[in-house]
Amino acid sequence: MRNKITIIATLFSLLMPFASLYARRPQDRHVLVDTVCRCTPAQFQKTIDRFFYQFQNNSDSLFNWVYLNTGGDGNEKEGGKDAIKLHYAQAIYDPVEKTGDLGLDIYVLGSKMFPDRHLYTKNFGRKLGVTYSGSLLENGSVVFRLDSVAPRQTKVHYEFNFVFGKFFSLLISDKIWNEVIKWRLEQVFANLVEYTETGKVTDHKKKAGA
Repeated sequence: MRNKITIIATLFSLLMPFASLYARRPQDRHVLVDTVCRCTPAQFQKTIDRFFYQFQNNSDSLFNWVYLNTGGDGNEKEGGKDAIKLHYAQAIYDPVEKTGDLGLDIYVLGSKMFPDRHLYTKNFGRKLGVTYSGSLLENGSVVFRLDSVAPRQTKVHYEFNFVFGKFFSLLISDKIWNEVIKWRLEQVFANLVEYTETGKVTDHKKKAGA
């Protein structure tokens, strides 16, 4: 009986740190940004349409504008900007249903931890719904709200929502969330606004080297 109690106590002591860790690392994570864009709602909607279409059909093309200025620093440790990296593979797109199947490999802390995974997407116009083939992500979405506030001014509300799987959420510390994921998604939105207002996105690396 004493041996059983000892084993139970040992297991409990081993599991307690993970329980407290899980309590500090939520499954739900969100990026919320509001701004006023110098454009009409129709102009910003064209940008959304282009973004969603390319994400579903040809994600690599987003590196030419939406993903500019979101590059990593080569540091694959927890505090580095490359602690989590996505490598896109084949995309299958249904233009009638506006659904997509995007293949990808996911690297965590330098290791290909989740190979050959798939994101399944559905375009609802101002919302892109996302589900995932494994347990890493339960669901996600990109949501926009557009409200005209002047003839050429539009209030834009932007949301990037994640519900991570229970296990993967343990890997997403606040440090990783803020330094690897959150700032990139905020930059994505800044790029979308700049593209709508000017027709291009400034590459800060090229500008710095000019």
